[in-house]
Amino acid sequence: MASKQPARRKLYSYGAVVALYVLVLAWWMFFFSHQSEFLLKRMDRLGAALDLTQTSALREATDASMRMFLFEGAFLGLLLVASLFLVVRSLQRELVLHRQQSNFLSAVTHELRSPIASVRLYIDSLIAGRAEGEKRERYLRNARSDLDRLNGIVDQLLQSASAANRGVVVAPERIDLADFVASALSELGKEPTLASLRIETDTREPVAVQADPDALRTILRNLLSNAAKYAGGEARVEVRTSRRDGEGQLVVRDFGPGLQGADARRIFEPFVRGGDELVRTRQGVGLGLYMVAELARAQRGRARALTQLAGGGFGVEVALPLAREET
Repeated sequence: MASKQPARRKLYSYGAVVALYVLVLAWWMFFFSHQSEFLLKRMDRLGAALDLTQTSALREATDASMRMFLFEGAFLGLLLVASLFLVVRSLQRELVLHRQQSNFLSAVTHELRSPIASVRLYIDSLIAGRAEGEKRERYLRNARSDLDRLNGIVDQLLQSASAANRGVVVAPERIDLADFVASALSELGKEPTLASLRIETDTREPVAVQADPDALRTILRNLLSNAAKYAGGEARVEVRTSRRDGEGQLVVRDFGPGLQGADARRIFEPFVRGGDELVRTRQGVGLGLYMVAELARAQRGRARALTQLAGGGFGVEVALPLAREET
């Protein structure tokens, strides 16, 4: 809230300048529209009355100056409106940037502190000799798992920084989307964070797409990780591939409480997570879906959120260009 105050003060200050400009412009319009009457009354008071020809010439001259003023005033007004639009847009971007920075600090601080504290506790126990035999092995496995989690967080941050600064580099090739997803699921399903998911697949239709295998595997992993956070207690996830509207499509959905409103519109922004407490207490920094959108865009595809699904839940649809033979 504190960071919004400077932005609001800037907007209020600029609004005051605009209001002053409008008042000055209104006064000058009033003055120019009555300029001839002002001049005639002043000349009458000075005893220099004009005849009809002179009066008509004076009115024509003031009308010409009025038209010139209106033209120049309208041009300045357009410039003012354009500058106001740019100022408001700049302030909106500033607020979005601050929100992302705040989300980044909050998410990363929590995600880094938790595994570091856990690893420190395991190491202190091992040094103190409080863990022997099977307990020692368990502590070592848990410490290794926490270190892998830290490594994953660092990788995500580096990938997002690279995407923001230099863009995503991909090497698309012809891939059967259905076969690739079926094969990747058999590997990803063994990962500890995804092992609890009950994955239902529909990859029967062959779909040849132009995609980067590594990028596509990252997309699928991130979508499954995201679904694991939203799936709730049932942990049911549906994965399907298809060809529709001249594109190859990969859809990953869960059957949890779903996502509505602003969260659904901002879900592909970096460091944005859903508002449900079930999601907030799960691991992650809010970069998974951001990287899904960036990787899809780098392959000339797109990603969009699926809400209000029959049966509830939330899904993400990734569309990829078909291979040339399929186009």
